[in-house]
Amino acid sequence: MEKSAKRKWMPIVSIVAAASVAATACGGDEEAAKNGAERSSSSTSSMAAPIKITWMTPLYTQFVPKDTVLKLVEEKVGAKFEITWVPDAVKEDRLNTAIASGTLTKIVGVQDIKMSSFQSAVKAGMFWEIGSRLKDYPNLNQINPTTLEHIKINGEIYGIPRERPLSRQGVVVRQDWLDNLGLKQPKTIDELFNVLKAFTLNDPDKNGKNDTFGLTERFDLKYGAFKTVSSYFGTPNEWGWKDGKLLPEFMFPQYTETLKFFNKLYKEKLMNDDFAVTSKTQQWEKFSKGQAGLYVGNMVDGKNLYNDSLKINPNVKIDIFNRIAGPDGKEAVWAQAGHNGIFAFPKTSIKTEEELKQILAVMDKMNTVEVFNLLKIGIEGIHYKLLGDNKFEKNLDAKDAFEQEVRPLDSIVGLELKNLKAANDPLREKYEALTLDNDNIVVTNPAEALVSDTLTIRGTEMRKIIDDATIKFIMGQMDEAGFQSEVTKWQRNGGDLIIEELNASYARSKLIP
Repeated sequence: MEKSAKRKWMPIVSIVAAASVAATACGGDEEAAKNGAERSSSSTSSMAAPIKITWMTPLYTQFVPKDTVLKLVEEKVGAKFEITWVPDAVKEDRLNTAIASGTLTKIVGVQDIKMSSFQSAVKAGMFWEIGSRLKDYPNLNQINPTTLEHIKINGEIYGIPRERPLSRQGVVVRQDWLDNLGLKQPKTIDELFNVLKAFTLNDPDKNGKNDTFGLTERFDLKYGAFKTVSSYFGTPNEWGWKDGKLLPEFMFPQYTETLKFFNKLYKEKLMNDDFAVTSKTQQWEKFSKGQAGLYVGNMVDGKNLYNDSLKINPNVKIDIFNRIAGPDGKEAVWAQAGHNGIFAFPKTSIKTEEELKQILAVMDKMNTVEVFNLLKIGIEGIHYKLLGDNKFEKNLDAKDAFEQEVRPLDSIVGLELKNLKAANDPLREKYEALTLDNDNIVVTNPAEALVSDTLTIRGTEMRKIIDDATIKFIMGQMDEAGFQSEVTKWQRNGGDLIIEELNASYARSKLIP
């Protein structure tokens, strides 16, 4: 281990060069790999020789990981991994090349499962279907059924998802402002509006100045406050069912009601009037500098917003919550896909079903709590200290070691299996509890697993039509008739074809709405 720790990291340029040839062994040269295999073999309970598995996966950090933790993982699962770490910026190009040249590894990390080349390869029979096999593996059999639905291609499952929470959306609020004004956390749309109004007009920071407003928002309609508040109003998530047909969210009356709500916030100056040109960083600054009292988005942002606010105001109090009832009294929040891609298994490199079963058995072991903790927080006694009540404390002296040995391994993590909680971090602990609670009220996208070639090719371009119209409506530059005119423009410019293709994809997949 000591020799490994002294090894210099491989820069990005070297990774790209290495990726253009054969898959590189993450543990060093061939002799080192052989020695590592012998160590793994001696430590496995079955005493069987470790299975050698090639693996291509995106790299989201600047350097490849040192193998301190990875060697322990190999010993736990009875495998020797030869990992090709592909820099994030070129992951699609590398995957396209590997598919075209037939040089896929035995496990392939695919972040964008709707890539046309990957979809075509699946339909051509280049990857193993594994959905019918998951029941044979106790850990893989625990994958969230909704997430499995979202990774289906033509109704079948072709990989193990890199799980993510379905919804982390909620509200970050200046609790000290609520306390100053004698207000409770809002639980309905009307109460939310009243809090935003009070934060704007009633001097919530008690400095005697008219220098605050309610909501801080940004231009990103997909992940900003608009999307989450829209789900409070009952708007479908991206697509919804109407008269037995899938239609985009902006064709539903609840979307229009959300537009009117935000137009009212804008007119009464209860939100930042520069939202259309505000970045996420600037949105955060408006909150942390004490200008705005409410942020709607990923609840995990609450921790960073608290830390930033604390630098300016040592007495700041921040809290998070997740449930707001809509006009119909129902609580709902939109869900993401629940994954960040999949691990797929090519038939070009896994020749037999017996070999596939061996690799799936390894992946099942990869998805135990013990291995998950190794991959996410490292080695007890080195990267963290284990406390009582299933809590841990990071070793601040091992911060560099964590960045070198643990953080890059996130790209080979599959299921979300946390059983340890960070000590002295109440906001993080509450975030995790509320994220689990969101599973009870999530609204999924019924078209998540469906494919439209027109949407793939022109979706971003066409979405701009709706986003621009949404922003203009909020700012009072467009009325309902004008917005509907832009929806018609979207339909004529390819939208009707997208609707047709997605509904045809649904019919082929035989999914149940």
